[in-house]
Parts: sequence; C-alpha cells; structure tokens
Amino acid sequence: MSCKACHDGCPLDEKEERKEKILHFVFLGVGVLLLILALVLNKVDDPRYQEIEWSFFSDPAFLSSLSFPAFLIYTIDYAFLSFILIKNMIREIREGNYINEFTLMFLATLGAYAIGEFLESILVVLFNIVGEMLEDYATERSKKSIQGLVNDIPLHAHVVTKDGSIVEKNPEEVEVGSLLEVRPGEKVSIDGIVVSGRSSLDMSSINGESLPREIQEGEKIYSGSVNLSCVLSIRTEKPYQDSTLSRILTLVQQEQEKKAKSEKFITRFSKVYTPIVVLIALFVFLLGYGLSGFVWEGASGGQAWLYRSLSILLISCPCALVISVPISFFAGIGVASRIGVLIKGSLPLENIARANTIFFDKTGTLTRGNFVLKNEVEPSILAIAASLEAKSTHPLGKAITDAYDGRTLPVQDFQNVPGGGIRGTIEGETYVLGSKAFLLQNGVQDYEEAKTPYKVLALAKEGGEKIQDFIVADEIKEGAKEALQDLKKEKVEKTLMLSGDDDRIAQAVAKEVGLDGYRAGLLPDEKLQALKEEMKRKKVGFVGDGINDSPSLLASDVGISMGGLGSDAAIEASDIVIMDDNLRKVAEGRRLARRTMLNVIVGVSFAIFVKVLIMVLVALGYGGSYAMILGTLSDTGVMALCVLHSMSLLLYRTKYIPQPKKK
Repeated sequence: MSCKACHDGCPLDEKEERKEKILHFVFLGVGVLLLILALVLNKVDDPRYQEIEWSFFSDPAFLSSLSFPAFLIYTIDYAFLSFILIKNMIREIREGNYINEFTLMFLATLGAYAIGEFLESILVVLFNIVGEMLEDYATERSKKSIQGLVNDIPLHAHVVTKDGSIVEKNPEEVEVGSLLEVRPGEKVSIDGIVVSGRSSLDMSSINGESLPREIQEGEKIYSGSVNLSCVLSIRTEKPYQDSTLSRILTLVQQEQEKKAKSEKFITRFSKVYTPIVVLIALFVFLLGYGLSGFVWEGASGGQAWLYRSLSILLISCPCALVISVPISFFAGIGVASRIGVLIKGSLPLENIARANTIFFDKTGTLTRGNFVLKNEVEPSILAIAASLEAKSTHPLGKAITDAYDGRTLPVQDFQNVPGGGIRGTIEGETYVLGSKAFLLQNGVQDYEEAKTPYKVLALAKEGGEKIQDFIVADEIKEGAKEALQDLKKEKVEKTLMLSGDDDRIAQAVAKEVGLDGYRAGLLPDEKLQALKEEMKRKKVGFVGDGINDSPSLLASDVGISMGGLGSDAAIEASDIVIMDDNLRKVAEGRRLARRTMLNVIVGVSFAIFVKVLIMVLVALGYGGSYAMILGTLSDTGVMALCVLHSMSLLLYRTKYIPQPKKK
C-alpha cells in the first residue's frame, strides 16, 4: 500500500518523489526513536503504571512518575505520525476517494489511542510506513517515462531551398509544402509525398511492418520511417506536430495521464471495509447505549458500550493488512525479477493476474524481425543467389546469404536497382534476382509467382526462364507457439494479434503460432482503437516491443514489453518488462501474479475472519475486561501469521521456464 496515490501510474517528478522518500525515512526514524524512548521510560517505572490507563491521571503519584512523560512522548509520537495519515487522507479525498485506506487507519488508530492502546496506535502507522517503503523498494522504476521516444525523433530536416542548396533545420521550423532531402540511413522527419527517387523504407518503428516497403514518386511517406537505400526528395504535407511520430508521442502522453487513475487492490478493499467496520462499531455503541436506557455509568451503561465499540475499532485495525499485503507484492515482484520479469508495481501485478485477453504485436514480439529462407533450395542455385546478394545490403537478401555457408562466387558487372532487384554476371552468365516486375523488365518469360503469403524473390537468367523462387519470411520466435498454449493453461480467454503488416503475412503468422484472431494493416492509433474496443468488455494486456506499440502499452490495463530487443520507448511505457525476449515468461509472469493475488486474498480473508469472530465476541460482552487483549491478539497475532504467509511466495517454483539457480 503506497503513500503515493499514483505510485503505479502517475508520473511524479523526480524532486517530488525524492521528497516523498526522505519524508518516509524521517517519519520512520523519528517515530521509532520516540517509541523506544517512551517504552524505556515506561518499563523502568513503577510496574503499576506500565499499562497506562486514563484513570491514572487522577493519581498524583502517576503524574510525578516516569510513565507520565512516557505518555506525553507516546502522544507526541502518535500526533507526529498521524500527520502522514491525515496528509494522505486529505489528498485522497481531494481526488474523490472519500473512503480510503488512510481513513481506515486514522479511525482505527484513533480508537486504539482512545482506549489506551498507545503502543498499538503508533505501531499501525509505523507498519504502514514500512509497508510503503518495502513496496517502493520493490517497484523502483524510472520516471523518465517517455525519454526513449526523444531518442527516436529525428532532430533535423534537410530542407532544399529555392536555389537548390541544402539547409539543416529543426523539424518544428519546417513549413508545410517544403521540399526535403532524405538520405540513406536517415529517419524521415515529417510526413510527405515523394517528389523524386525510389528507395526501400524500414517502417517497423511506425507500424510494425516486418518487410521493407518499396517507395517511389507520388507515394506517401511517414515520419519515423528509415530510408534504407537511395536519396529521396519529399514534399511535406503536414506540420511537424501533426506528423505520425509526433502523434505517437502525443498518444503516449495522453494514455499515461489516463492510466494514473487506476486503483490498487488495497484502495478498492478499504472502500468496502472501512465503512463496514465504522458502522458496526457505531451500531454496537448506539444499540447498547439504547438498551441501557441511555444510562452512561455502570457495567452495562453507555461508557461500557463505548469501550466495546472502540475495542471493535481496535480489532478492525488494519495492521495485518498494511504490512502483509505490501509484503505479498514485494515477494511477488522480487521473485519475478529473479526469473527475468520486471514488474513495475503492485497494480501491474494485479492487472496481469486479472487480464482475460492478451494482445500481441507481431514484428519483434511473436517474430524476431529477422528474415529467413523458408523453402529448400539446391546448393548450386543457392550459391549463385547468395553470391549476388552478398553485394547487396537489402534485409531480404540477407536471408539468402545467411542460408548459404559456402564460399561465394566472383560477380562482375553488379548492379543494384532500387525497388526492383539486383543484376550480376557469374561465370559468363548474367543473372537477375528480385521481384516479379523486375524479372519481367529483364526479359524473363512465363513467370509464375509462388503461392505463399510471404515475400518472394526469384532468380533467373537475363532474358531466360525463372530458375528458382526464394520464399523469405520473418522468423517466428522460438517458444512463441508454446507461450500461447501456456497462457491458455493460465486461463487467458483470448490471444489476439494487432499488426501493421500485410494481411496475408499476419494471417500466416497467426495460424502458425495458434492465435485466436488477428487484425492487420494497422497504424498506431488504429491499434489503440482496436485495443480500447476490447477493453470495454474485458481486462486487457498488450505485449509489444516497438515505438509504435508505446500508446497501446500505456492504454492497456497492463502493458508488457520485450526488453531484450525492445525500444527504450516501449520499455519505459510498459508496466512489465520481459528482460530476455522469452515469450514463455509472459505466462510465467501471469502464473506468479495469480499466485500472488491468491496469497493476498487468502491472507486478507483469514485476517478478516479472525477479526469478525473476535468483534462478535467483544460486542456480545464475552471479552469483558480482556477486550483490549483480544483486540491486540487479533491484530498483532494475525499480522505475524499473515506476514509468514506472505513470505511463502519466496518459495515459488516456475512451471514454464527453468527454475533460476540460487546465487
């Protein structure tokens, strides 16, 4: 249970967070020191006064004893520590949470103080601070939030002036209709139309599309795309702030603000628990006082019933909850980090446990973003193709060179035609390798393209017949199929894919890994819309790795990024990071989260059962003069058992991945 209401989503600035941490240390340190001083003074004094009661104040001997300054120190300590409860309670009320965990703690500790349980009232607040510090330690996260995006935004644009010279400008200063030059290896800074040039674009950071897109004159080009081969001239058609990459940044900021409003388990629980125990205590007092004929004095008068009511508040004191619930989350998050799953707080842990539907990005998440040759090719033909592609830098060609492990053949008269293919002479024969259109342009006859959803490159002799098709596809990640099966075992109802890639490719990947469904050809805002449609019906998780996934990672109930190869933006935007790209850890993380939530619910249910039982005994008068002792046992005793139960999570053993070795 965190002192910061927005700990699991709201981006507090670093200065405020540092101040919050210092405040915790100061309150804990001063609170403990004052408590020790009061205990020492009280215990070395006359044994008659070691259990301080309000009746002692009429005894002059008590006022001159060491127990009196001990009482004053208890009071100062409680008043000092109550400041943090009242401060957080007021902040929650301002945010619309009128009944919250801090209200519960304040009322319970006030009740404990009123019936003379000074130590108990102080310990509850101290345990709360310790719980906050434990959770803060376990969920320590970077507050840079979207700094990764800044690194992915182009910092300059090459503007072509009227006299033909090139001027480097900040993209924000470029006017609509300006002519820009985009060089090989550069990111496109502003959306526009290609005026001249042909090239290949890597658009994976924008729409997740795995294959480079061939672009030519008259076609649209989006900011954030990477120009792979030739110089392009583009005419801008939007201002920088309305361009694709800037819109992604805006979406991230908007979704980050929305996510801050999520409530944690303990907040929701306290909204129900607090009014119930307060009403029970009030009802017991009013009922008993009324039955006594509204007589204040006597064994069954209003004073005795007030004592019972305050004892009920003491029994309801959430000591067991304020320490055992954070310890459960602390243990769960700690175990997760040990298996390579970084969970950024208790709320993401709770949400992954409750998610009914998990969406996946395709490129870099279910696939490696690394192209491989899918079909078998005769070694002598593969040698020719690999020798030609060895002189090219095209990512599809790399799939062919990676599949060949022999020595390449010498190539003469090599030519790379952007957007088409390559040509070269080997041992006196001129070969062409590329798309269907490129082969037809080079006189290849009777071309029949292979029936496949994947990208096809074809090899032929110039002016002759096709020799061989090379089917190239993005490689499915090892364990992707098993990971989806694991999620089904962990009661995930649906696994779906959102991709910016071609529909045929997305369909083939979805079928191969065993997804329940998919949507293809989506831009980041379209992915976001599809996600939100499902969120109206279900608790939703999203697994992604790219810049384009950042808005969806933030908007989903729980965003999960692939940390090994994922972008900084995705890692910062996500709630959970899979540190080594092992997809099976998504299911393992969910299994651990479900175990953690079960641990929390069992602990809370046990604590409530014991407290209700003792409340009934006290309300019916069975506690007698031992009501306070029963209250203390129901709190500190139950707390000890709940803490031990919470720490049992440290014995967690993995199911879907190897058990990590102890260091």
